[in-house]
Amino acid sequence: GRGWWVGRPVELPGSRPLRFDGTRSVGSALTHWPTEQVVKCLLHYHPDDAVDLRLEQEQRVLELWEATRASGNELLLEIIPPKALTPDGSSDAAVLRAVKRFYNLGVKPEWWKLAPMQPAGWRQLEALLAERDPYCRGAVILGLNQPLQYLADSFADASSPIVKGFMVGRTLWADASLKWFKGELGDAELINEVARNFAVLVDAWRNRHQALRAAA
Repeated sequence: GRGWWVGRPVELPGSRPLRFDGTRSVGSALTHWPTEQVVKCLLHYHPDDAVDLRLEQEQRVLELWEATRASGNELLLEIIPPKALTPDGSSDAAVLRAVKRFYNLGVKPEWWKLAPMQPAGWRQLEALLAERDPYCRGAVILGLNQPLQYLADSFADASSPIVKGFMVGRTLWADASLKWFKGELGDAELINEVARNFAVLVDAWRNRHQALRAAA
C-alpha cells in the first residue's frame, strides 16, 4: 500500500522440477496476495532438459501464468540454466532459447529476471521482446552470488533500454552475514558493510553508460 515495487517469491527454493512453496494450488494462494505485489518465480530450466522434466516444468509455469492472469498480479519469471548444461559459457544462448520457448507456449511475463549477459545477448533479448511481447516491462539482472565487482562491471554491458535494474541478494549480504554470525562484525558494522556493497552496485548501475563509453 506504499507504492513500493515488491517481487514476492512463489517457488519452493531449490526445487527442480518446479514446486510452489506452501501450496498445492498456486491459483488459490494468489487470491490472498495484494495485486500490487509481483509474483517472482525462479525456474532452473534449460531447453535441452530431459523431455519429461522440461514438460513438467513448462506445465507448472503455464499454471502460474494462468493464475496470475486470474489474480491480476504481474509475473516475473527468473530463468537460471543448470551449470551442467552450460559448460562452455553458452548460458546467454540457453537463456534466450528459454525465453523464446515460453513465448511459444503463450507465456508473456511482465518481467524477466536473468543473469548478466554479453552486449549481444541483451540486444537479442531486446529484439525478441519487440517481436513477441512489446508490452513486456523489461528485464532485471540477477546476482547468483557473484563477486561484487563482477556484477558492477557487468552492468556496462546492459545498456539496452529493456534492462531496467538489478535484483541482487547474497552478493550484498552473504559474506557480511557470515562474519556477523562468527562474531567478527557487530550489528552496526554489518549494516554498514551491506550498505556499502549496495552503494557500489547503485553507482555502477547509474554510471553504466559512462563505463561503456570509456571502454569503447
